[in-house]
Amino acid sequence: MNYRTLGRTGLRVSEIGFGSWAIGGTSYGTTSDKESLDALASALDHGVNFFDTADIYGGGHSEELIGRILKGKRDQVVIATKGGWDYSSGAGKQNYDPKYIRDAIDRSLKRLGIDTIDVYQLHNPPDQLLDHFSSLFDMLEEEKKKGKIRFIGVSIYVPKQGIAWVMTNRVDTIQCIYNLIDQRIENEFLPLAQQKNIGIIAREPLNCGILTGKYTEKSEFPKNDHRRRWTRDKIALDLKKMGIFRESLPEFVKYPVRFSLAFVLSHPAVSTVIPGAKNPAQVIDNISASEQPLDPKISEKIRKIYQSQEIFSQGFYRA
Repeated sequence: MNYRTLGRTGLRVSEIGFGSWAIGGTSYGTTSDKESLDALASALDHGVNFFDTADIYGGGHSEELIGRILKGKRDQVVIATKGGWDYSSGAGKQNYDPKYIRDAIDRSLKRLGIDTIDVYQLHNPPDQLLDHFSSLFDMLEEEKKKGKIRFIGVSIYVPKQGIAWVMTNRVDTIQCIYNLIDQRIENEFLPLAQQKNIGIIAREPLNCGILTGKYTEKSEFPKNDHRRRWTRDKIALDLKKMGIFRESLPEFVKYPVRFSLAFVLSHPAVSTVIPGAKNPAQVIDNISASEQPLDPKISEKIRKIYQSQEIFSQGFYRA
């Protein structure tokens, strides 16, 4: 496993992290706690030290699983979690009131079984929060002084949000969507992040599983899978985009997961990439990208393909 510095935090993180949305058990179909714990243990055994979660993943279940596997190993890992979705009523709605977030931090600490969260991230906040974020960040700074959190981050959907949050000068890390068929952050956001030394956490590197090659236009997702919300047109378009790379790059056809993750890691602004894993086999597949970096010529070819075809500017789930 190779390691990189998470921007101005100075934290050394594995370039392949562990995205733990799936192991929450409510968003990527049914999961087995035993397999989830085995996956977490396998990640640790293979040098993964960056674990990303959120309080809403399984209503805290993802955090609890991470807390169970990391007992006695706290000094070996960097833990990032997120808050801002109030799921207590059963229907998640956003809540960025400083008091709510302060209490959410305490609940996350308890579930994780730790005293300090390394990176606390606002979970995809609305653009309106940018107009009145000062009181919230003042509270987060107080939590830092108390030792409950070390650094502050934000998770975003689209590049313009990332740019706006960087310009506040209040965040240390930004978690953003970046993969073969969605390279929007490359044009303006990543250069700015590099300039400001912001730690970049790349999420959805496999486009929520599409880039694994497992799915077709006829694939059905279970009720407890967030991908069930996708339209057939979106799935068909994403598969068509993936097909362009399959036709041009034989390496992608043979090793789609390794290839996709290695592409994301080929950008120097990226500190860590956080693919999900529900079992040890998926962990092993993910970490292979750190063991076999992508040839720079291939990375350049990918970017040229993306930039030259209009199809890659269409059909985003969030634009």
